[in-house]
Amino acid sequence: MRGPSRRLLLAPVTITATKPLLPTHVKGFLWVDTLFRSTRLVRDLEYYWNPRAANLTGQTIQFWDHLDRRHPDLDHDTLSVEDLGHLYVRFHASGDARPMDRLRHYTERVEREGWVHPSTRAATRDWQRQLGLLGVHDPGLTADRPAAASIDETVELLVRRHLCVDHRGHGGPAYLDGTRWGMPLRPVIGADGHANYLLVILRDLLPRLTEGDQVLLVYDDDLAHDYALLARVLGELGARPSRLPLGRVPIGRAARSSRYGGWDGHSLGQLAELCLREFDPAGYRLGMRLYFIAMLKRTATEPFRADLLRRAMRRAARMLDETGGAGVPGGDGEASETDKAGDGDDLPSYLSGFAAPAGWIDPYRLTDGLFARRPSSALLRQVYL
Repeated sequence: MRGPSRRLLLAPVTITATKPLLPTHVKGFLWVDTLFRSTRLVRDLEYYWNPRAANLTGQTIQFWDHLDRRHPDLDHDTLSVEDLGHLYVRFHASGDARPMDRLRHYTERVEREGWVHPSTRAATRDWQRQLGLLGVHDPGLTADRPAAASIDETVELLVRRHLCVDHRGHGGPAYLDGTRWGMPLRPVIGADGHANYLLVILRDLLPRLTEGDQVLLVYDDDLAHDYALLARVLGELGARPSRLPLGRVPIGRAARSSRYGGWDGHSLGQLAELCLREFDPAGYRLGMRLYFIAMLKRTATEPFRADLLRRAMRRAARMLDETGGAGVPGGDGEASETDKAGDGDDLPSYLSGFAAPAGWIDPYRLTDGLFARRPSSALLRQVYL
């Protein structure tokens, strides 16, 4: 690593398109999108998303193998993403996962050529359509980005810095070693030779960082222990990490992974269909952000509520009416009153007032502020729509 830098690398946890986008995923995408679009107006920012990180995980590879063995005749181009999600749920309940040392042909193909299973390719296309309708910046859902370093190169670097215990030479696993910070050893390569998502992230991030780079890690609250360790490792290697954990959005009384089911009727496509029957695309985009960012806040303590989402949609429609359409497609009004939040050339200065200590714009504080003060069309257009 070399030289000081003021760059901020935005690195959210990646998810694999093996199911529809659900409220927890939507929340994550909207928080990151709002953070990205606002922060890039005030500082140098890189949004890094690598599909291979999720495609190399055991649960993804094992699901692909399950589909190929148990459902070889599926037409992935006509299968709905909701139906794929139901297959994903049934797979996790079936106990049909084969050991990873028998599935190396999948991981090798992903590593070698960036191969993606037809089911995930089809689901990713659905994600792109839904996120495009929602106005979310595509971080590279279909990009082919080889990891910047190999497994062996990354482990060797970590071992040199006393951050890894490597037992592979004796037929055992490799561990991230955070014991100096009172953290337990964390397996990153199993005895079967398969590397988990933490090592994939390190393979990608470490070679891209220069001394003093700031890194913002965004992840599910459930992964807090892993990401606390990851931040320590990145800091030890010269980066300046900060963390933004997001709580899951419960459906009913359950705040759990999509693999357990219980999400029927709550996919992003189904929510969009309901909202767009009554509200226009701009109102849909803004209303979804008001609900998932400002109303649910960082940690979701109550389940998804369609009535509150509709309330957010109505509030968004009023905001857009007040700003004459906010200058988005379909609206021809422009804000001119100086008392509007984030008006005109003052937008970067206005946004800077919502910066977290690490220099990124806090999506909650910014979005919550829309309820208190009439937003400008510039703010809505450049950050929310």
